[in-house]
Amino acid sequence: QVNANASLTVSLAQTPYCKKKGYDPQNPLCAHIIFSGTVDKVNDTEAVFAKLALFSRHPEMESWPRDHNWFFAKFNITNIWVLDYFGGLKTVTPQEYYNVTL
Repeated sequence: QVNANASLTVSLAQTPYCKKKGYDPQNPLCAHIIFSGTVDKVNDTEAVFAKLALFSRHPEMESWPRDHNWFFAKFNITNIWVLDYFGGLKTVTPQEYYNVTL
């Protein structure tokens, strides 16, 4: 409520990939991606979608105590950094990230 800034780090160490390759989790070849931005409460329209998405995957959460003041939020990403090789971070813009197709 005081500071909406947040960051999230995800690493290939969370998957079998690095272990299979013999990479230490701190080795840059065991890639990390770091997202930073703000966490903002969703509007009523977004909340309908958020509830459906969350409760369809985690139905028991729908009955969690309402007096805990849960709310639905979104992560508005403003910066993305990728550490996947020696020599420092690579900067990826949110637009580049969201425009990737596989």
